[in-house]
Amino acid sequence: MNRMNGSGKTAGVVGTGRSGAAAARMLAHCGYMVTGFDSRESASVTEHMSRAVFGDFSSDDLSGLSLLVLSPGVPVTAPIARQAEKLNIPVIGEVELALRNTSSAVLAVTGSNGKTTTVLWLSHTINVSAADAEAVTAGNMGYAFCDAVLDNPQCPVFVLELSSYQLETTDSLKALSAVVLNLTPDHLARHGTMQNYGRAKARVFQNQGADDTAILNYDDPMLDSYRDISKGTQMFFSLKQQVPLGAWMDSDGMLYYRDESGTCEVIHSRKLALHGKHNIANALAVICMGASYGIPVENLLQGLTDFPGVPHRIEPLGIAAGLAWFNDSKSTNVDSLRVALESFDKKVILVAGGKEKNSDYAVLNELITHKVKAVVLFGSGADSLARQWHGTVPVSIVDNLDQAVESVLSQAENNDVVLLSPGCASFDQYANFEDRGEHFKRLVQALK
Repeated sequence: MNRMNGSGKTAGVVGTGRSGAAAARMLAHCGYMVTGFDSRESASVTEHMSRAVFGDFSSDDLSGLSLLVLSPGVPVTAPIARQAEKLNIPVIGEVELALRNTSSAVLAVTGSNGKTTTVLWLSHTINVSAADAEAVTAGNMGYAFCDAVLDNPQCPVFVLELSSYQLETTDSLKALSAVVLNLTPDHLARHGTMQNYGRAKARVFQNQGADDTAILNYDDPMLDSYRDISKGTQMFFSLKQQVPLGAWMDSDGMLYYRDESGTCEVIHSRKLALHGKHNIANALAVICMGASYGIPVENLLQGLTDFPGVPHRIEPLGIAAGLAWFNDSKSTNVDSLRVALESFDKKVILVAGGKEKNSDYAVLNELITHKVKAVVLFGSGADSLARQWHGTVPVSIVDNLDQAVESVLSQAENNDVVLLSPGCASFDQYANFEDRGEHFKRLVQALK
């Protein structure tokens, strides 16, 4: 395994959450003394930090650092990053730190929606395709890449979910296969414009060579400018039409794959482990990624059919109080909410809200009229969403998720479907979307 030599050196880590703690662990493993930085006065020192600076910092606090590692939530425009650059201190991200300390192959997945499902489905498919297969999923889905590298030193391939935040500070990524699933407005408060957001996503193809593969959603016009961006083989996936190379679904629901050696039938979409058009698209991406990694297409079938799914992503919670409950807490933007609503044939009672993003939620009005029976809104963005969805279906506003469940019970009829799909960030009331989803699951469990 490649390893940086930090003996006698000091490095800083900005942000002491999950990614920051993993970066500190990696740096300490490489021999660095680690100083932790966090703007929160209440932040905690991790076990691998020998020194901490919480709250405001000064230039003296950066003195002597040979490297500064940013957690994904810290932008490169943050004052501490700019000050480090003025002092000629290299600034990288946690993913970049991990890449500099591993020689394992990387399969990289990015996009606005569907990343977690795709990386977990791909990793599962690789691991059941052969007795000696071993893929580890890491990155934005919750398992920091630095931790994954340290925990799995002999891993032949890492399947990485990469956010735009992570890609911004990643320079040495050379993915054997990389995919952009889709591109919709998200994180504009951080990136400013769709152009900047798209530029960050495109970095997933950086450094690819002739033996690597770049995969794009053929149906997404936002990705047209990405074509030929990589020096590797270009593949596509489509729900609507055949593609030059890659995977597609025909009008009868059959999935096909085509590479330089020819075209083959893979599987009918109704046999896939997950349903909904968005999951068929994810499956097509998995087929392209798995095949480009070298797995025979016929060996992909088991993983495509027995994948158990992803917690907090349209997760069925069963029947409680005569209602069918679904947890889609990972829905944090307009497009993921749209995808969730389109997955149901029956009208749902929608529970939504949280920390509103700088997005136009009114684009969902027609879909809500046709797919939703009633809406219950909670959190700091509730009033704004209520204004934008005015005139569609009955809307109730409550303070929190506990009250939202009570509101659902007061107006639901037997056999109704209840969908938590917030369409908003969780940070107004929760640490993350997992925390929000687990709370919802406990509330539903209490009804059984």
